[in-house]
Amino acid sequence: MRFFHLADLHLGKRVNGFSMIEDQAYILKQITDLADLEAPDAVIIAGDVYDKSIPSVEAVNLFDDFLVSLSQRNLQVFVISGNHDSAERISYGGRVMQQSGIHISQRITGAVPPPSDNAPAQPSDDTSDQPSDVASDQSSECSGEKRPTASPVLPVRLEDAYGPLNVYLFPYIHPSVVRAVWPDETAEDWTQAMEVLIRHTAPDPGERNIAVAHQFVTAQGIRPEECDSEQKHIGGLDNVEYHVFDAFDYVALGHLHGPQRIGRDSVRYAGSPLKYSFSEENQKKSVTIVDLKEKGNVQFRLLPLHPLRDLRTVRGTFDELTSPEFTAALPAGDYYRIILTDEQDVDQAISRLRKYFYTNLMELSYDNARTKAHGVTDVEQEVLEREPSEVLEELYEKQNGSPMSEFQKELTARLIDEIWNLSST
Repeated sequence: MRFFHLADLHLGKRVNGFSMIEDQAYILKQITDLADLEAPDAVIIAGDVYDKSIPSVEAVNLFDDFLVSLSQRNLQVFVISGNHDSAERISYGGRVMQQSGIHISQRITGAVPPPSDNAPAQPSDDTSDQPSDVASDQSSECSGEKRPTASPVLPVRLEDAYGPLNVYLFPYIHPSVVRAVWPDETAEDWTQAMEVLIRHTAPDPGERNIAVAHQFVTAQGIRPEECDSEQKHIGGLDNVEYHVFDAFDYVALGHLHGPQRIGRDSVRYAGSPLKYSFSEENQKKSVTIVDLKEKGNVQFRLLPLHPLRDLRTVRGTFDELTSPEFTAALPAGDYYRIILTDEQDVDQAISRLRKYFYTNLMELSYDNARTKAHGVTDVEQEVLEREPSEVLEELYEKQNGSPMSEFQKELTARLIDEIWNLSST
């Protein structure tokens, strides 16, 4: 069976004030074109579908179009929520969409929601004396057949020439969630929490199993490659050790934006399909293709992705960077970070650079004797790098003496998105 492994779409993201919706639509179309060429059986999206818990209308519509395009190709689609997503919003309608081959992770609550009116009939085995927390409504077969299990995470069960294949969808979890579901278990850190969840899920090690997860996974304490656009991990307190996934033949991870293996070749981050910060400038974005054959035989390869606009850093004096000889070799539409080496600040540098050639200038800074001597952060760069919501949050805290609540942050983000969307139409 062949899978496309994707993650960290971050639909609706703005990078240094620039909307990435057009770039994201372009790269998702490229992925569906690759699906036509490579003929996968399924597509995995390992979390952070959206960039915010309350996504913009544009982002929701774009993801809807992507799901429809995959469904029209008769692909099985597996989606989990990430730390940027709202688990409730991602899972909404999941049981209905499952009938179209779109499988979405449910919240970890310890109980399975009641079956929908259109759910297939139960198996003939009598399970009426099962305890109430035994799942009886989630499909474990693509055909609609169900089997009860004591786990809040039920596998989607596929079949191919090599036999059954179980796909387990683990949404982003916090130890507090696991402690609330299993108060008698020890789940003091993220590794213990995932161990508890997997133990209660009880995958059969004799069958082929895939785990889809969105966590910060490490191998014996060795930190993976990280970048600036990801949530920061202080001291590795939220890491999950890769050995907890030993029962799985392939572990499709999301959360980190660089494609990489963790501990063993079959525990992998797909990485984001686009570059979302200049710390990712040298990364090669890709789709991970996974071929699962008989038990123990897992093969993968990376298909490169080519963005509509790349991220590039250029460095030199103002005169050098605006000379026709220099710009002739550069793509005009790319996103740029410019480092000026002029000893004196250039008057109205941002507007002049954008007007001359660098229309999509994202960052501007100086590297000269003054900045080296004093460690000065250029004001123009600081303004370009910061999101409007961050500026408002800082202003609010200065005026009120306390930070915004989560509700206020979400409201601010939604209003800013609505204003940006109106201004772009």
